[in-house]
Amino acid sequence: MADITRRELMISAGIAAPALLTACDARDRVEAADYPERDIQFVIPYAPGGGFDIYVRVVAPVMEKYLPRKVSIVPLNVASGAGSRGVAQAYRARPDGYTMTILNIPGMFILQAQQGTTAFDLDRFTWIGAMGEGEKYFISVGANSPLKTFDDLKQLSAQRPVKLSVTGPEGTAYMAAVVGSELMGLRTQLITGYRGSADYVVAAERGGSDAVVAALPATFPFRRGNQLRPLASFETKSSVPGIPDATSLGKPELDLIRVERLVAAPPGTPPEAVNVLSTALAKALVDPVVVKWAAENDVVMKPKTPQEAVAILNEQRAFFEKWKSSLSPS
Repeated sequence: MADITRRELMISAGIAAPALLTACDARDRVEAADYPERDIQFVIPYAPGGGFDIYVRVVAPVMEKYLPRKVSIVPLNVASGAGSRGVAQAYRARPDGYTMTILNIPGMFILQAQQGTTAFDLDRFTWIGAMGEGEKYFISVGANSPLKTFDDLKQLSAQRPVKLSVTGPEGTAYMAAVVGSELMGLRTQLITGYRGSADYVVAAERGGSDAVVAALPATFPFRRGNQLRPLASFETKSSVPGIPDATSLGKPELDLIRVERLVAAPPGTPPEAVNVLSTALAKALVDPVVVKWAAENDVVMKPKTPQEAVAILNEQRAFFEKWKSSLSPS
């Protein structure tokens, strides 16, 4: 058996000599000062062209301007398993500050509940921030619909279930439709299978359903084109004048139904790297390029700290757990 020196024994037991610790700390500080030294990968767990993909491709190039060194932030689409593959890939990546991802909340809760996946633990991610404010929902009808007000919708619901076009049960819009309808006291029949927000909104606009529950950025382009008429807002205070909102309906929980786009790095990512990425993200969201894009697309790009991202995660988890039983497909 090879002889083991006292110094080697101390190191193996985790009792490093002070001089050795000092040397390691100094080396880590130098590495932090040099960060980033190469391109950073931004994993998008969905296919190109969707909302999460677009957000990253708008914001990432602007983030590059606010990094302390000139490197690229490279979007990488990993679309499979309703987002689970990309999220798991980012979760397992080396925690060196060169990988981050964007997560759909509460979409990830829905995914975990339906798939029972243990490939990632949301509480172990290293949080960086969020891309803007959560997107709130509206319930709307086509411009030619005989339903003119929310009271008309309630009266229809008293006669028969209101038909809502929506994605499948894996989608966040499905949760918004189910929970929102229950809170508003509407009987509904969900017409599922639409691939994305454009498809199920168009279905309502063309009369394929009585109404649609869709997020603000998906609703407003159709409203401006006089193709869709919002009847109620899930916001605390409606951004559309003259329609009921969560406050006037006496259902403040409607405001918790939203899509959050949280940004995270693998578990154990060093604080120095997190600070650089979080600062760059926050500055990018108030950069004129992003502000202009946000205004044109009806989104609010308000920066969030890592701590605020954790608070959003916990708030949305508590809300999801309360309604989880209502979201099981019948």
